[in-house]
Amino acid sequence: MKKDRFNALFRAQVRDHLSPTPGERDFVSKIYEAVKNVLGRGSALQIGSYPRFTAITPLHDLDVLYILGAWDPTRHDPNDALAGLERSLRTTFVNPSRFTTAIARQTHSVTISFFNRDQIVFGVDIVPAYTNGRNEFGDDCYVVPEVVLRPNRDRARLRDEVAQGKRQMKWIQSDPRGYITAASNLNMQNNDFRKAVKFVKGWRHSCKDADEDFPLKSFHLEQAITQWVVRNPTATLFDMVFEFFVGLPDFIRYPQIPDRADPRSKIDAYVADLDERAVRKIIEARDGFLVALEAFEEGDSVAGLLACKWRKRIGSAESFLFDQRIPMLTERDFTVVGEVPQATGFRKFVLDAIGKIPVDRKIYFRLGTDAPVADLYKWKVRNDDAAPQPRGEITDHQTLHNPEHTKYRGSHFVECYAIRGGVCIGRGRQKIVLNSV
Repeated sequence: MKKDRFNALFRAQVRDHLSPTPGERDFVSKIYEAVKNVLGRGSALQIGSYPRFTAITPLHDLDVLYILGAWDPTRHDPNDALAGLERSLRTTFVNPSRFTTAIARQTHSVTISFFNRDQIVFGVDIVPAYTNGRNEFGDDCYVVPEVVLRPNRDRARLRDEVAQGKRQMKWIQSDPRGYITAASNLNMQNNDFRKAVKFVKGWRHSCKDADEDFPLKSFHLEQAITQWVVRNPTATLFDMVFEFFVGLPDFIRYPQIPDRADPRSKIDAYVADLDERAVRKIIEARDGFLVALEAFEEGDSVAGLLACKWRKRIGSAESFLFDQRIPMLTERDFTVVGEVPQATGFRKFVLDAIGKIPVDRKIYFRLGTDAPVADLYKWKVRNDDAAPQPRGEITDHQTLHNPEHTKYRGSHFVECYAIRGGVCIGRGRQKIVLNSV
């Protein structure tokens, strides 16, 4: 499938199935207005992926900074302000929704939970902040409790540890306005940027649904895409998605993305604590996506492409074009010819589409006459998963062995890829079926 078609399908998926719905956006706007009416319009700032326009549906929460004034490292106890905020919310907050609400004071925030019967459907976390310096855009930076940078599911544990005296809440420098402005500016340069972030977040969301311990963090992947698009501002949506997944193993090798507010800190610091099992989980999910992308054809579901599929390689020899950063953007399929030479007691023949052949025969593979003109042809031999000798290597010009020898029972295949300009523009496949040993 050509890149333009991928781009159209990916954009439609983001628009129709990943972006917050008009109803969700209206819901969040009304809640934020109600919160600002209590905090004061100059004292509230919405932060996170929603104001960066990189949030995906369904929306579950909203983070709001409660700006208390200028930072003074000798006096930054927000308890009185939070106690006053809790009282104000209980007495003056006007619930704009049909849901019931519960207001609770935490160690370093006040939360508003929205319930549909006994089920929490949405939450607002209001966190104290102090102004401290300005960013390159002239906007205020802030000092905030570290809980702001934790995923929502980790916040309760951190608050409990602080409440139990097991640790103290750290105050950290933060630049939420800078991230919002940077995302807006980048999207004005290339309006596929936010779509790429939402697309990849949709994949991550399916991975989290399949395994709640899936370790890749949403903000990390957003900033990894940001860095790549800054270097490649004219890229298309397909380019951004493909390069993200191809580069993912490098993104998780070590912390490498500086925090805007404090370059000494890394927004991806958590990767230093990933164990081998967690890394393998990310890589196998990434391989699952890219294998499905290579096999994607007209009529296939983009939602199915985004569904989490863990793909464990059969061995160290198994390779894919994406390992060489070659995207599968085929313009047409072509024929691979398998010529079986004469042997004692056997006539020579050419494999048909089914590819049945006995053991201990030689096969010479070559291009069919319908093969497109290309810079290079790459060949792959893939044995049946049950074969005692796993294969899946990719070699240039010809298969690894010339000729290949039939040996193991099962369904195998040989593929040829026509590479032009660093892209696979054509693909041919020949099945090889051995029914006896």
